[in-house]
Amino acid sequence: MKIAIIGSRGIPPSYGGFETFTFELAVKLAEKGHQVTIVNDKINSVKNSYKNITIINSIYNKGVKPLHYYYDSLKLVRQNHDVILVCGVGGSLFYKILNIKTMLITNVDGLEHLRGKYSFWKKSLVYVLQKLSAKHSNWLVADSIAVKNYWMNRFLFVKNKITAIAYGANVPEKTDASILVKFNLKEYNYFLVVARLVPENNIEMILSGFSQYRGLKKLVIVGNVKDTKFSQALSKRGNENIIFTDGVYNKPQLDALRNSAFAYIHGHSVGGTNPALLEAMICKCCCICHDNIYNREVTNNEQFYFSSGNSLFDQLNYLEEIKNLDQFKEMAFKQVVNNYSWNKIADEYEKLFFQLIKK
Repeated sequence: MKIAIIGSRGIPPSYGGFETFTFELAVKLAEKGHQVTIVNDKINSVKNSYKNITIINSIYNKGVKPLHYYYDSLKLVRQNHDVILVCGVGGSLFYKILNIKTMLITNVDGLEHLRGKYSFWKKSLVYVLQKLSAKHSNWLVADSIAVKNYWMNRFLFVKNKITAIAYGANVPEKTDASILVKFNLKEYNYFLVVARLVPENNIEMILSGFSQYRGLKKLVIVGNVKDTKFSQALSKRGNENIIFTDGVYNKPQLDALRNSAFAYIHGHSVGGTNPALLEAMICKCCCICHDNIYNREVTNNEQFYFSSGNSLFDQLNYLEEIKNLDQFKEMAFKQVVNNYSWNKIADEYEKLFFQLIKK
């Protein structure tokens, strides 16, 4: 098959989310013998090819002009491909305008219109793009069953053209524990959060719960504190027991933080299969998750859950009493290995592509 994947910033991945998804899926499909093409945005310097994957460079930067980027990307790949996989709903505005005849499959991402950081107008635009994706895509992919069900209920006409295929994760190849020394951390003596400091990730709720905690463990929050006034205000609540590290983009160091955490606190409340949660689970973290259908689906209801600062405080104390969390760490690890490996995800996409082309 000739497969094009657009909508991410491109490969190799410098970010998480769709960039990692695009890279992992493209590599796995190329290894299976398919011809894979990726569109990179303007600031990604890779030219022509990468790991047997064809690279086409757009003239636009997704972060600056996202709709222009989607339009240009679709123009670049609309011919000579069997399948175009579009990451996100931003390209749907142009599906009919460009009169694309190739099989168009949209990965709908999470529930972007529910994000607290978005203005009313941006949420409205996202909803319009979601509706256009639902109407004009040949097929839709949601990254969890819960997100699939949401789309089926919101847009009744997608009932027979949507599939749930999750995000994936890899077992870490190496870790770099030097970061523990940098922040004066001891193994298994801290709770860890890795998240963007935005309202829907419930950092305020986590801080509220931890403020009641009287144990000896610290709280480490990894996230870019300089992004917004909101994140800057949150970071001012740091002290000797609450450490804001700012962004950490070195994966071996991030994995070392995960491997050495007593437990991982996951406050994300919007979206489907969240990459940060999978990365924690594959590092054998015992997880305390915000209580919602997305997190329970990913963790298979086998971890711990909170819905308020008080309930998080209760969970922190309860885990202290258990002391030996090995069985929960092992359950988290096996859940990802068995259900969220990139090989499994690539197999499911390949199967879907073949089925749609056959139709």
